[in-house]
Amino acid sequence: MVAPVKWLARLCVAVILVAGGARAGVARCWFENGALVVPAAFGDIAGDFILDLSTPKSQLHVTRAQSGGVTTDEASADLVLAGERIHGFHMEVTDLDARTRAFTTNIAGVLGADALGPFVVDIGFAPCTVRLDRRHRAAASGAMKLKVQVVAGVPAIAAAISDGPTSRAGLFAIDTASAGIRIADASLSRPPPVGIDPAGREAPPARLRALSLGGLLFERTPAGLMAQAPPGLAGAIGDAVWRRFHLRLDLKNRRVDLTPVPWR
Repeated sequence: MVAPVKWLARLCVAVILVAGGARAGVARCWFENGALVVPAAFGDIAGDFILDLSTPKSQLHVTRAQSGGVTTDEASADLVLAGERIHGFHMEVTDLDARTRAFTTNIAGVLGADALGPFVVDIGFAPCTVRLDRRHRAAASGAMKLKVQVVAGVPAIAAAISDGPTSRAGLFAIDTASAGIRIADASLSRPPPVGIDPAGREAPPARLRALSLGGLLFERTPAGLMAQAPPGLAGAIGDAVWRRFHLRLDLKNRRVDLTPVPWR
């Protein structure tokens, strides 16, 4: 159990902590504002969606829903993603302006962990691809195999972080919609630059001294704060880390395989 802590660290040096067939489908994706974006269709609403494993329930942007004739707080339709179809998928209809206003892409919604549960999900970062498969496949040679736990509806893995004098270990959500690491129960040693939200996903204002994950050490990783983290999560690990790997998530079998890729 991780005891609550308050940390002090230097800004920009560290963060202060306190159903279809068996064939696979593939979609090209891209990154914008630190988030993975992928084309998909929800019923007659087709567009670009943020793919966010750290969000438990998928959401449809209210303005896009209304333009598609949806006027209720929840909608049900077939979801088509990477060539796979989920029949009668449910999405909450909500205002996503605060999350999407910085995107140049017209974001139709957020696809969360509930959209990916039926599949083995492969995410490649160079080039960016999302592959969905309903069958388990063996990990690639050299892959690091980690156990996944589901916390508040999202996949999470064990990791440890440090700002130098103090360390902390816990469960961190797998976050494919943030540029850096987001840390719960935290504050910064001094205010961030003007106009920078310390809990924003796209521009982390600090650097974490160290992250330990699966026996690997990552230093000076971009990091910020995680607002309103659910109980059981110490934070979320974003794409600054995942882009160093080919990521394969198998929620049914509670595991993630990370295969290192060349990194500059």
